[in-house]
Formats: sequence, structure tokens, C-alpha cells
Amino acid sequence: MHSRRVVRAFLFLALLLPVSGCRCARSDKLQPPPIAKAASAACWYDWWLPSNRHCTDGIDDFEAIRLQVSINPTAGSAAVLGEKAYALAESLHADGDDRAIDYWARSIAWMDDALRYHGGGRCHSIGGTHCGSDDDPMVRASQIRQSAMTRILTCGQAYGRLDPASHLLINGWSQTFRIPITHQGFAWDRNDFDRVLVFNPPLGALGNVCGRGVPMVVLTPDKSREQSPKSICDCVDVDGQTATGCHRFLKSRTPFAATALIHLPVSLFEDSTSSDNELCDGADVPSVTFVNSLAIDPNEPNDRCNTIAQSPAMPLMYAREASQYNPIAAFVSGDNGVDRPELRFLEPYQADKIPLILVHGLISDPATFLKMADAVRADPLLRTRYQIWVFRYPTGDDFLESAAVLREQLAIAFACHGDRAGEGDRVGGGDHAERNLAQNRAVIVGHSLGGLLSKLQVTDSGDRLWQSIADAPLEQLRGPPNTIANLRRSFFCNANPNIGRVIYIATPHQGSPWASRCIGRLASSLVDARKKENQDYREIFANNPGIFSGAFSDASPTSIDLLRPSSRLLQSLASTPSSPDVAVNSIIGDHCRLPRSGPSDGVVAVDSAYRSEAESTTIVDATHTSILRSADAQQELRRILRLHLSMPTVIAESSR
Repeated sequence: MHSRRVVRAFLFLALLLPVSGCRCARSDKLQPPPIAKAASAACWYDWWLPSNRHCTDGIDDFEAIRLQVSINPTAGSAAVLGEKAYALAESLHADGDDRAIDYWARSIAWMDDALRYHGGGRCHSIGGTHCGSDDDPMVRASQIRQSAMTRILTCGQAYGRLDPASHLLINGWSQTFRIPITHQGFAWDRNDFDRVLVFNPPLGALGNVCGRGVPMVVLTPDKSREQSPKSICDCVDVDGQTATGCHRFLKSRTPFAATALIHLPVSLFEDSTSSDNELCDGADVPSVTFVNSLAIDPNEPNDRCNTIAQSPAMPLMYAREASQYNPIAAFVSGDNGVDRPELRFLEPYQADKIPLILVHGLISDPATFLKMADAVRADPLLRTRYQIWVFRYPTGDDFLESAAVLREQLAIAFACHGDRAGEGDRVGGGDHAERNLAQNRAVIVGHSLGGLLSKLQVTDSGDRLWQSIADAPLEQLRGPPNTIANLRRSFFCNANPNIGRVIYIATPHQGSPWASRCIGRLASSLVDARKKENQDYREIFANNPGIFSGAFSDASPTSIDLLRPSSRLLQSLASTPSSPDVAVNSIIGDHCRLPRSGPSDGVVAVDSAYRSEAESTTIVDATHTSILRSADAQQELRRILRLHLSMPTVIAESSR
């Protein structure tokens, strides 16, 4: 039996890939940050300081040269000291010596001086990517400084020098300086800064901004166990454990974006510093600042010297790569205790931001929305007005059950507003009225099957759905009370008063012809073996002969069964209107023709995705899966979200 299911799964995948346009080979993976190669240690000072001394590579040699340079500092001499400090740091790092942190710090300090001397204040910043021109004589200095900052950030914790929640330890001329870290503009608590990772900003990603600092990914703590010591540089541990209350939607190791700014004056490393651990008033004070780049408009100011480097796509890509969720396994295995339906926040709940809820489609996961989420976060206005939530669910299960779980979890999530009504916001301020408006204007976006789940959040079903599968009232059923209660929560729903708009993307409101063909039957058979093991539902069907009809006549149907155009349940859902208080938009793919179905995205016909009540319908040239990566679809999503900001809000009586 097991080998038969394996063969079926293989055949299903072989048919699925060409039909859906799925791009399983991910070429756009995060890459390690660029690290400048240290210059050769051989006679590194001969070009500016005449000497017949044999070149050495030690700390004493560095200090001797530093004393000579301090007599008459220039851009060239500062750059040489920065280069020497960097080479020394790399050598110490190769030996596992924590003093590498101190000499990367010295490299930053002297390269800053070199850039200041050379440019008279001109900007030579690099924000993780090469921003200067190749013929700029200070490009090397910028590269060394950037590499030194990256090294401190990526290896500081391994050496016990960096605590992202608190401080950076640097050994100066005669004492150790504990430089406090300032966390600027975050909704996260200081203690949420558990681990920092640096990557090369993904090439071509929307929202990449060249400027000051190092864009990075910050990971929140692992909630499942006591924090373990970091012993390996760049080692990442990922887990997903829930918490209680509103924090239940923030998972362990949640990644978020930040930009590190490190300023270390040369005075730290010279004997002119004060004798205690504090610098004198008026001195050039060292600082380490982690900035929430998503709270900054990259267009203001336009001077690159003052612009903060940004890469909003980086944490989204990291989350995708670190995820151990397998959508195909979840499709086949269903809610097995691991692949269970769950709502997730990408950042702490903020009452003055509008929830943007993303619901993925069949045999998929929230990672399919990466490009869409990046487009929103790259928009200077939208990223300050919307907070992204994602719903993940095993798509082989009955989508009515998954929709019920989403309704219940959204009710808890929207209650976060009440939980925080008396709190002051960490970011943005905003009075109570503004927060109340934001809560009641949530937008839900559903792709493919996710669009049907989304519709069930904005619909008053009455008994329409139930009548499509049963010829008797629910109250007349005989069977386990828990099973009957589950049927009630699945088939009877009310529109969520906190959602003001639904956006359907390639949603099969009238089904997909593929669900009735061989690939659909094969997919359904993969799930049937699990479904028929559900003893409770088998008992319901056995105890109530003749009541259930269609796909529900002998077993709980799979999501594939419900996507067949002939499904009475699907037809009933399609004819059930959304709440009149909810705005509707559709984005539809038209890439090829399906036999007997006409224009389509290869999976869903245009006619099936069309909704007459939509205030706008946008057709884009894209396949069923590539539509989420379509620039035209992303542009339309941004347009709708901007429009939504200007719409009057309907405050439901139940929330007043």
C-alpha cells in the first residue's frame, strides 16, 4: 500500500509541474555577504613610508606604525592603517582569536578617517552592494569598512563580544568599552534581538536601497528551550514553537529586517582616551544602532550619504529557505500535528497598521507570496500602513475545515486590538480612533484555493452550503457530538466584521477542469487513503443514510473533489454573495487556452476566476503560479492597497 502511494505521488508531481507552471528550482537563494580579501602583508607600508625594515604581521608592528602615522595623519596613511588592521583581524580570525573583533573595529575607525580625509565629507558608503564607481580611489576603503562591519555582526556573538539585545564589547587602547546598542523604530522588544545574520542583498529584489550601514536579518529567540550558547559563527537554528495570547502568532526564530550602523572613532584606539570606561563630554562617541529600515522612507532624503541601506526582501527569503514545511507532504498527510493550519504574524501586532492577510493556494505555502510581500514592503507608504499576516494550512484537507480554523484564529488575532487598547505604541503613535479604523479595514488576499478560503471569511453563509450537501437539517443528524459540532463550524459562517476588502488572485470560483481529469483524480486518491481512516466521519455517513449527496455521500471529500466544476458545494459557494460591506477585487491570469474552457492561466479559466461584484478585474499575462511573481499583478496589488487607504471604513456594530 505504501509503495503504491509513493508511485501515485511521483506520477502526480510529474503531471503537476507542467500544468501549474511551478518553479521548484529556486535560483534566487540568499548568498553570503561579500567579504573583501585582505591585502598581502608583504611590505604593506613601503609605498608611503620609506623603510628597510623586514615586514611583520603582528600587533606590535601595527602599534608602531600607528604611532608614526599619528604625527601627521592623511587619507593615505589612515587607509593603510585600516588595511593593516583588517589584515591582522582576518589572521586572528583564522586562528579563532577573539581579538579579531578589536582589529575589525580598528579597521572601521581608520577607514572612516580615510574616507573623511579624502572626500572632505563626501559619501563613500556601501550598503551591502557595490554603490561606488570602480574608478573611485576610496572604493577599497569602503569595501574594507563594510567587510569589517559584516565580520563583527556575523561573528561577534560566536566570540562572546556581541549581544544584539544589549551591547558590543571592544578592547580599546587601555580598557574595554561596552558600547550600548540602540534599537531604533522597531515594534519588537529589545529582547527579541537574539541573532543577527548578514547576506548579500538579493540581486534585483524590490526595495534594495544603497546607503549607509549593513542590511541584515534578525532572528527572535527560540521559545521551545533555554537559549543555547552560540559556538559556531554563522550557525542558524530554526524552530517553530507557539506561545500564548497575541504572541502565539509570532513563531520562534521569526526573521525581520534591520540595518546596522557602526561608528567607532579612532580615539578609542589611541592613548588620548579617558582613563575610565566613559568618553569625555564632547568627544566623538562610539555608537552601534540597529535601525528599522522599513520605518524609513528611502526617498527622503535623496542624499546617499544620509540614506540608510535597505533590503526588505532578505528576511522574507530567509524565512522561505529556513522553513521545514513541505507543502506536498502536508497535502498528502494533512493536519498531522506538525503541518496544522496556523496564522502567523511577520511582526508584532501594531494597532495602527492594517492587517494584510495572505492565504496561499493548493499544494503550496506562504512562501509563494514572497514577491508580493516584497512589493508591499518595498513601497514606502504601504509598509508603514500595513502589517502582513500569513495563513498556512495543509491543502489536501477539506478547505471548509481550514477556513473554519482561519476564522477562529482571526477572531483571536483581531482581539489583540482590545488587549493593547491601553498600551502606548512603540512605533507610529496613533490615537485610539486611528487604531480602531485600522483594525476594521483588514485586507485578505487569496491565491487559487486560498481565494475560496478567503471568501469564507467575508460571507454570511446561512444554510446554503449545508443544503448543497445534505437533504436534512444539521440538527437531525445522528452521530458523535464533536463531529456534528465540526460540521457546524465548517458549513455555517458569518462575515468577519474586521475585514473590509478581499482580493482574489487566480481563484477557481467555478472550479478547475484539471480537478476532474487524471491529475485531479490522482491527487484526490493520494488523500483518500488518509480521509477514509477518519472513523468519526464514517460513523456519521453510516448513521445517516440517504441524507448526504454528491461527494459527501460516503466520505469527507478532499479539496480536489471540491474544486471540480460539478461540485454542488462549490457552485453554492460561488452563488453566495460576499458581505455588502466588503470591497472585492480580482486579478486573473490569461496565458493560454484550455480545451472547452477558453482563456486561462493553465489551471483556472478566466470565466471561473471572474466575479461580477468585483469593483475591479485585472487580467495579466501569467500562469497560475507565476501570477504571484508578475510585475503587473504586483503593481495592481499596490494600487488596490493604496486605494484601500482612502476608503471610508465601516465599523461593525459588534466592535463598537
